Amino acid sequence: MYWMELAVQVICIALEIGTLAFLLRWGSWRVLPVFSVYLTFILLRTVVGSIALSHPRFYFEFYWISAPLEIALTSSAVLESFWRVFASFRLLKWFRLVVPVAVTGSLIYSAWRGYHDQFPLVEMTPAASALVNAMVMSYYAILGVTVVYFALVTFLHVSGRALENRIVLGFGLASLAAAFGGATRGTFGEGFALVSREAQPVGYLIALLLWLSGAVHRVPDRPAVARFSTGSLRGLRFQLRNLRSFVRKGAR
Repeated sequence: MYWMELAVQVICIALEIGTLAFLLRWGSWRVLPVFSVYLTFILLRTVVGSIALSHPRFYFEFYWISAPLEIALTSSAVLESFWRVFASFRLLKWFRLVVPVAVTGSLIYSAWRGYHDQFPLVEMTPAASALVNAMVMSYYAILGVTVVYFALVTFLHVSGRALENRIVLGFGLASLAAAFGGATRGTFGEGFALVSREAQPVGYLIALLLWLSGAVHRVPDRPAVARFSTGSLRGLRFQLRNLRSFVRKGAR
């Protein structure tokens, strides 16, 4: 199935270039710099990785060195779109911290568990095991952010955010496909080799199609932003104070 892998890779490269071209044309890279850097990084990584296939040692080192940067850029790009839509929610200190802390904490914890795993699934160094664990956890962390994002968008009736919606949805679908491919491989081994091998590339291809469809349009000058009303904020603070008072009394 080499031809299928090659076709998917060529299409992905073309879509990456097309998305970057539209981001540059409309100046959208200025409002989504992390996402633009992510796409540029993935494009360069794919090209360099393809050239390095004939040099196994260099390819191995290049992959393991660039993988942590991919995890960081992917998570940051998702959170960038998240906070562009829910910027006003930064008024809530706990909400401002809970999303990045949850994502960062889960990645650090999974890496720590992988590094200290005494019985890894395959023979690998502690550092490699930590990196693999962090990468797998990043799929589930991004899925969680995606679910929270669209739940809030639906609940608050936020519209006019086509590009951000498609960026988050694309990352969510790509992460879901990668997690599905890994779960298939872990459950059935080589029984469904095609599914486990191609799930992640195909998921990323779908994500690129979503990103390109959003990038072709100019980002509005004053796009809709999810507002957290002052009244709701006061009410929430009142409820939190009551809850804190209740907990303190119970602890006495």
